[in-house]
Amino acid sequence: MVEFREHILSNGLRLVMSRQAAIPNVIINTSFHVGSRNEEPDKTGISHLFEHLMFTGSKNVPQGMFDEILNSNGGESNAFTTQDYTSYYLSVPSSRIELGMWLDSDRLAEFPVNKESLEIQKKVVLEEKKQVHDNAPFGSLELESFKRLFPKSGYRWPIIGEEKHIKNFKLSDIKEFFERFYIPSNLVLTVTGDIDYDEAIKLAEKYYGDIRNGHAAIDRTYDEVPIEKSTEETIKDNITLPARFLFYRVSEAGTDDYYILRLISAALSSGESSRIYRALVSSGISSEAYTYLSGMEKASVFTFNCFLNEGKTLDDAAGIMDDILNDVSENGLKEEEIVKSVNKVETSYYFRIQSSMRLADSLAYYKLFFNDCDMINKETGRYKIFDNDIIKRTAGKYIKNNRRVTLNYVPGRKGRSH
Repeated sequence: MVEFREHILSNGLRLVMSRQAAIPNVIINTSFHVGSRNEEPDKTGISHLFEHLMFTGSKNVPQGMFDEILNSNGGESNAFTTQDYTSYYLSVPSSRIELGMWLDSDRLAEFPVNKESLEIQKKVVLEEKKQVHDNAPFGSLELESFKRLFPKSGYRWPIIGEEKHIKNFKLSDIKEFFERFYIPSNLVLTVTGDIDYDEAIKLAEKYYGDIRNGHAAIDRTYDEVPIEKSTEETIKDNITLPARFLFYRVSEAGTDDYYILRLISAALSSGESSRIYRALVSSGISSEAYTYLSGMEKASVFTFNCFLNEGKTLDDAAGIMDDILNDVSENGLKEEEIVKSVNKVETSYYFRIQSSMRLADSLAYYKLFFNDCDMINKETGRYKIFDNDIIKRTAGKYIKNNRRVTLNYVPGRKGRSH
């Protein structure tokens, strides 16, 4: 059972705290309800770019000194951007909690970016794009899959954005983004670890309480066209062996269907006794094969990945992959598979809540998207109410092969083959 307390500041900032006194360390997590999905079609990548800019300096912290101050006091920092939110964390010794809150809040008190830092970080992001997406094997997978799964909404472009947009961002674009989204009412501040609740509230009021709020409403509409049929394309890439990827657009995170699909995914590809491992890896067809469920605010993506061994063809894998998913739709899971997958997700859950960093992120996530931190205490129970009829029905609804995107990656010069 995770103990937590909540407090709301007068400017709308939501504070969530959880005491874990075993280690004299504190995690300060600020999570903003904005990600790549909220961007304009001609300004993609701004959420991820701004993540970089948040570490360059602020009113009272000279450029380049943020991490130096933090590291010299035994701390560290990092951040990530998703389609739906952007999250930052500071890890500091518990004796330095006030320093951590000051450093974090100072970059929110007023616009923290200048022209020099913007140009530097644009180059950093473009280099990251080149290394991780443009020149890396399978680096285009996010772009190629999401633009087909989500042809209308903001999920259709990659988190890192388009090169031409990144190059063209002006300081005025960045400031407008900051003033619209980086406001107290659009963030959750989570503090976990060796803390005193009253002290954490006092420090939050001191350092975050006077931060100005925005006035314009944030548009969170989601409009997407239904996937009526399957599509399949072959893409040439800088790889040595082929791979086959199946993508299904499924229910958003937090729903019963989402939890059932997580259960199915865990059952199909966890361990050497799983169906996917036995059918594709043990048989020598694939070097690696697994399913994965990526949960998002308005929709989720169920993926089946299969990387082929030398001498094996896409056709060798295609029929087996379909057979596995169709069998779940028709027959569900065996009792021992259900038990095993429930144990798997429970183990993952307990591992997560034992880490102050993971706990801070989880509490922020539940508060941002569901306004219910207690979901963290109900999560494992969600998996224990599903019988095999429900599993079959959910699999048949989402992961039969009649409404999916299939991408076959083959060795060759980058680009679409057909």
